[in-house]
Formats: sequence, structure tokens, C-alpha cells
Amino acid sequence: MKNIIKFIVFIMYTISIFFVSDFRLLAILFLLNFLIAIYLKINLKKMIYNLIILFPFIMFTGIINIIFDSLIAGILISIRIVICYNVTYVFSKTMTVSELANTIKNLCCPLKLFKINTENIGIMVSISICMIPVFKSELYSVIQAMKSKGKMMRISSITIIMKPILISVLKKTNEIEKTLVAKGYECE
Repeated sequence: MKNIIKFIVFIMYTISIFFVSDFRLLAILFLLNFLIAIYLKINLKKMIYNLIILFPFIMFTGIINIIFDSLIAGILISIRIVICYNVTYVFSKTMTVSELANTIKNLCCPLKLFKINTENIGIMVSISICMIPVFKSELYSVIQAMKSKGKMMRISSITIIMKPILISVLKKTNEIEKTLVAKGYECE
């Protein structure tokens, strides 16, 4: 029950950030998130490092909003994304993949009225989250292979990159499915 409440508060809080237009309130929310991260003893170096990696995306989004709306809108959306990143990072460090899958499975309990198997939903969420690092490592290895062959990274080469990655991820997902069946988990 605690994880369900934590998940609902996380979702509501993240959504509500995008309705705040006051810079002072956004600064207070950012400070609050930072203090929560300190209280929960989350590694601040990793949090800031990941924020630096995300910085080009934040700048791109801010610039697009400046071009199509105004300077204030661009700054607001950039600050909101930083705060959402901070909240999501803290949330991801306080909940394991299996806890998240069980929480989503429990939130989907009303779907049992329509004869939907919520166990499968929990397993799908768990597998999806576990496949993110696999997808990332496959992408890295394909990019390194292309660089070693002297190929330039272009948008036109995205199909060349994505094809082996998707094939590899689908093979690994199939292996996970076979493992689950071997351990006695059967999908209905």
C-alpha cells in the first residue's frame, strides 16, 4: 500500500509541476527535491552527472519554446524538465523494478472485472524496465562498431543502427520469456 501511495504521489506531483508558472514556486520545488535527495542519501554526484548528460535535451527543448513561444516559456519548460528529472531520479532510487511492477499490477486490479490478467501487466512492466540497459548497451556497441568501420552517424543511417539493435533486444526478450516458462510462469 505504501508503494501505491508513493507512486500516485509521484505521478500527481510530476504532472502538477507543468502547471506551475511562478519562478519562485519552481525554485522552492527544486530546493525541496534537492533536500529530499539529501535526506534519502541519494548519490548527488550521479544525479548531477546524469543531469549534465540530459542538458543538451533541456537546452534544445528550451530553445524550441523560445523560438515558437517566448523567452519566459523556454525558461519555464527548461526548469520544469530539470525538476521532473530530479523527482524521477529520486523516485527511481527509492523503488526497485519489482516493487514498481507490483505497484502497477496492484493499481490495475480493477481491470480484473474485465477478465484482464494483471499478473501479465506486472511482468510486462518488469521486463520493459529491465530491457532499457540492454537496449542502451546494444546501441553503444552498434555505434562503436560503426565508428570503427569509419561510418559517420547520420539520421539517414538510423535504420542501419536500429535493425540489429531491435533484433538483439527481441532475441533477449524471447530468452526471458523462455526462462519464465521454464520456471513455471505461464501466460494465459
